[in-house]
Amino acid sequence: MYDKLIHILSDAAERSSGELSSRPKKAKHLCGWNRHVREAHQEARRDFETWVLCRRPTRGPVFISMSESRKRFKSRLRWCQNNQDQLKMNVLADHRHAKRFGKFWKATKKLDVRPGLAACVDGRSDPAAIADLFRSHFQVHSPLGPSASSVCDTHQSCGVEELPYTRFTAAQIRHVLRKMTGGKSPGHDGLSVEHLKFAGVHLPRILAMFFTMCMSHSYLPHKLMRTLVVPIVKNRTGDITDRGNYRPISLATTVAKVLDSLLDSCLDPYLNLHDAQFGFRPGLSTESAILSLKHTVRYYTARKTPVYACFLDLSKAFDLVSYDVLWGKLGDRGVPVEVLNLFRYWYSNQSNLVRWAGALSEPYTLECGVRQGGLTSPKLFNVYVNDLIVKLSSTRSGCSVGGVRVNNLSYADDMVLLSPSARGLRELLAVCESYSASHGLTYNVKKCEYIIFKSAGKSPENTLNIQLNKIDVKRVSQCKYLGHWLNDELNDDIDIERERRALAIRGNMLARRFHRCNTEVKISLFKAYCQSFYTGSLWVDHTKKSLDTLRIQYNNIFRMLLGLPRYCSASGMFALNYTDGFHAVMRKKTTSLINRVRNSPNSILNTVVDMASPLWKTLIRRDTDMAFRLGKAAMEAGQYGEAFKKFVEVLKLYDATLLPPYRSYYDTVQELRHCMLAMGNYRIV
Repeated sequence: MYDKLIHILSDAAERSSGELSSRPKKAKHLCGWNRHVREAHQEARRDFETWVLCRRPTRGPVFISMSESRKRFKSRLRWCQNNQDQLKMNVLADHRHAKRFGKFWKATKKLDVRPGLAACVDGRSDPAAIADLFRSHFQVHSPLGPSASSVCDTHQSCGVEELPYTRFTAAQIRHVLRKMTGGKSPGHDGLSVEHLKFAGVHLPRILAMFFTMCMSHSYLPHKLMRTLVVPIVKNRTGDITDRGNYRPISLATTVAKVLDSLLDSCLDPYLNLHDAQFGFRPGLSTESAILSLKHTVRYYTARKTPVYACFLDLSKAFDLVSYDVLWGKLGDRGVPVEVLNLFRYWYSNQSNLVRWAGALSEPYTLECGVRQGGLTSPKLFNVYVNDLIVKLSSTRSGCSVGGVRVNNLSYADDMVLLSPSARGLRELLAVCESYSASHGLTYNVKKCEYIIFKSAGKSPENTLNIQLNKIDVKRVSQCKYLGHWLNDELNDDIDIERERRALAIRGNMLARRFHRCNTEVKISLFKAYCQSFYTGSLWVDHTKKSLDTLRIQYNNIFRMLLGLPRYCSASGMFALNYTDGFHAVMRKKTTSLINRVRNSPNSILNTVVDMASPLWKTLIRRDTDMAFRLGKAAMEAGQYGEAFKKFVEVLKLYDATLLPPYRSYYDTVQELRHCMLAMGNYRIV
């Protein structure tokens, strides 16, 4: 059934667009051909055929008409070839003006410079040899040995009482296809998401019947389980001839992706994860994990207690997941046995082939590890390490805030241990050692680091004997956690400098690559590339100079991109172009963070929403101060309605957070009265 289905879809795709044809690909399309060259080409072709029918005369009106049309065609073609950059910019402008944002960003992405394939990898230049080299490199052997699990035949054999099998419906298939993003690389069969989306109204019903039969029989066709593995460069500025600088990405078939999405929804009711896990969970992000870390550290340092933080690095964490242990954990959570059996069969019989420059390696299987790029892989890994988080949180060692144990924070495989004493940190590391040994995980101790966050009263200077697997862990004064720089004083100047450098790189790229675009396109690109400010809402302890340097960099990039004078008014240029200034962007990010934390059900984030927290107070005060300044600026500009909104927003923030009335509170009340008088609303005053 599966082979017939794929054959029908492939044949339909080839007949409709020729995408899967074995014929050689045509030359790359010339940008601007349809608009500037196509008509001249058709005319030249028509005159040429007429000239041939007239037995190729060398003089006369037919010859002259053919010559003139050919000259006109070549002239337009040459102009089009010489102005490719400007024509591509015009395409972006057309998409932006028509508000076709999907096509706009797709055309923008095509302009990115992609690194080519290395001609030689570890001394090998033949594509087939390089593919086999990566095949041996990507094969991982579990310290626990190969998996010995097999598919259960019945519910009783697995110790589960008889239950109805999971069935899939056509509505579920349609929902999955609707959510899937197009434009992704296809699998070995050449079928993409679009082929399934536009295959007709009957395909979801057929796929639902097919997946239900696969579920009931715990069987999948071998071609469906065949996966292409593509090596991707980790560090573009590193050595691309070193195989260690590559990571694998799995390209499964589109039908397998649909099934993986269905299984992903089947797992959701059984994934009750610990709140210390922030990775791949709805409503949580890296920003949430960093905020929890900084809040916990400030909670202790404000009470004159140093905090010992150890940042752990798991080596090939996703690739070392033991199947036997994973299936046992899923079974303990009550995952339906038919879902569990299908996972067993899929991972036991999947076939992988490495593709490099069109050459394929010999197929190989995996004895451990979840699939890189699979939809269910992050959730399966979270289940695998959740018991470690539970064990760490159940110990009496480490930090605790408001009765909530916060001695470990994780984002997938990135974990940090927190303890107010060196002894407590050693106890937490002992738990990690025991768990990793029993679950086949390996720590890369050379990349593990620990920081002692200083407090006003206590700041030990001597190097402590902190070991992991009997190897000393290096002490550092600063390190990067989830892309955010931390130092032992919890000062944000170093992270602001990191963002300033990244902003300069992005700004120079925009000015160099899109200088031919119109103003509307440039502003859209500026908003997308230069207003991200990763973890900018967490910058609360910094010097005025460092933040001013970032603000000046932000303003100068906007001037450079739009070709404005260097010393023109920053507030004026942003207002004229309907773009947020630096302080407006920071305020929006802070407000967004406050709302997300306040509405989060996570118990660790709930400890942050405490009026005694210095970090939370700083975030609220910064948000209110920015809103107050914007209201004052609107008052000075005569925009009393906008000023009224800002002042009321400040008062609402104070009421919602129950902060003590600072000076800005009384200033806001006074300014609000002046604003109402100017608006003529005397009754409210």
